[in-house]
Amino acid sequence: MAEKKRAIALAGGGPAVGLSIGALKRLRLNPDLDEVWASRILDIKQIRQPENLYDALNNLVMLFAATTSEDDVKLFKYKVAENGRDIRVIEIPVEANISYDWTWENLDQSIEDGYRATSGVLSAYRNTTGDVTVAKLLAASNDAA
Repeated sequence: MAEKKRAIALAGGGPAVGLSIGALKRLRLNPDLDEVWASRILDIKQIRQPENLYDALNNLVMLFAATTSEDDVKLFKYKVAENGRDIRVIEIPVEANISYDWTWENLDQSIEDGYRATSGVLSAYRNTTGDVTVAKLLAASNDAA
């Protein structure tokens, strides 16, 4: 059995070109690549009701970044399918309770939540055979919790 080639692709803030451009380039350069792991750092579910003007302005930037990163993953999946290659795209879920507060406590919580989400997906991945989808990985990781 051939060893799998994997790529981790990050999509996130600002122009979310990391996934579409970086990973698409890797696909062209590595024809034996069979999996891409996508880790978005933002999600629309993280947007909270603003309490003041600062929060509202912060939401403006984060709304753009969150929707752009989500669209970037969809675009990447489309490009993979359009290419006709048999590549699995596995997404690491974004914890919705991570906020955009610029505090040390939030950073620590974000690191813990991100680690837990990634560990759950990796654990489920190791115990899943065949078609690996986010729904199956999340179900398996929720069962393991």
